[in-house]
Amino acid sequence: MNQPSRNKRERRNAGWIWLLFLCLLIPLHLWFPELGTGALDDSYSASASGKKAFFLLLELESYNTERNRVPISVFLQSLDYDETLCLLGPARYPSPQEWSAILAWVEEGGHLVITANQAHPEFEIEALNLSTRYLDETERENLPVVKSEKKGKKESKDKKDELDSSDLLALLEDEHSLLDGQATTKFPDAPSIIWQTNARVISESGEELIAVGETQQAVRQKFGQGEIVVAASSKIFSNQSMIDGGSVPAFRLIESAGAPDFFVVDESLNASGTSKVVALLIDPTFRPLTIQLLITLLIFGWWRSMRFGPILSSHILPRHNIVSHTDNVGNLHYKHGNGRALLYSYLKQLFTELHLRRFRGKEHRVIDPIARRMKSNPEEITAFLKQASELAKSKKIKRHQMGDLIRRLAEIRQAARHGKQQG
Repeated sequence: MNQPSRNKRERRNAGWIWLLFLCLLIPLHLWFPELGTGALDDSYSASASGKKAFFLLLELESYNTERNRVPISVFLQSLDYDETLCLLGPARYPSPQEWSAILAWVEEGGHLVITANQAHPEFEIEALNLSTRYLDETERENLPVVKSEKKGKKESKDKKDELDSSDLLALLEDEHSLLDGQATTKFPDAPSIIWQTNARVISESGEELIAVGETQQAVRQKFGQGEIVVAASSKIFSNQSMIDGGSVPAFRLIESAGAPDFFVVDESLNASGTSKVVALLIDPTFRPLTIQLLITLLIFGWWRSMRFGPILSSHILPRHNIVSHTDNVGNLHYKHGNGRALLYSYLKQLFTELHLRRFRGKEHRVIDPIARRMKSNPEEITAFLKQASELAKSKKIKRHQMGDLIRRLAEIRQAARHGKQQG
């Protein structure tokens, strides 16, 4: 009896592989693995800014804790009044229609905890005359900031040095960056904590729970038969905060809403507020359609491979410019007519390569060798870097001015690299 050829055996085995993938796809209609929302600071994330550790803490300390991925306006129809709904730094804040549903649920006896997202902390609850907004310049200066010993030593050295690193680096820092404030709380087991914030809560009738200096950071306010807790920052719930000992004040803040046994951590606002491309295909709304399309493509591929073999690719490959991406980016910036973004990116990369943060207070150790190679004055290079930093923060820069600055910065960069190559 003649044995089947090797090609026939491989083709027959390939049919079982196609069938196996088809059997794996069909059950996905009934069960699909739970994935994150795409946000880096949601309760699924194990990163430093995520809130997975706090979610596990709620599961451990309460009778029942669950996540919600259903739209809030729909989910509230089945949510009991003895549960606490937690909106912990959502990627987007509720819409007016969602706020109406939430406040109606709270007024009937529900409990709500909402904390601001430090990336965009400003929101308002008009029915309660309550809002959060960024700290202004005066409030940031008067905030009791906690400083480490190492940082204090560096600042004392900066006063003695002619080149103050803040002149070169502070110009690129965000004016709404987080500050580590020394906060006082109403919680007996955590009366004083370190609270990271860049905003404040404005409320005339709310009970103050956490304060940093003269700024309210968390308040509790009664609304109808329920209660609402609003905080100006959600960093206390992060995984890093759990490691640093912030679990007690974080849990007490959630507990202060009045229903400490049943919690719902909402992820629908993170899911709908995070930009998605491919992840949109596995969203619960579009998931059945995606699975059907995959099954159709799988069956089509199985059919084509069995009878006619794989589809042959084109024998003549198109030629592409290897720098087409760079050309396209350059054309876009040219049409836009604003070189600020390019200058900012180049300047930030240059400061990183020069390690100015590492030599804070000793910038002359970096600038002096560059000045010698360029046969220039160190003070002129320092003044030029300051000027470039200020222009990078402006709203618009002309193209020819941006080109001159980048060419000058490239000379500084080349001089710095020349020293590394010789070393």
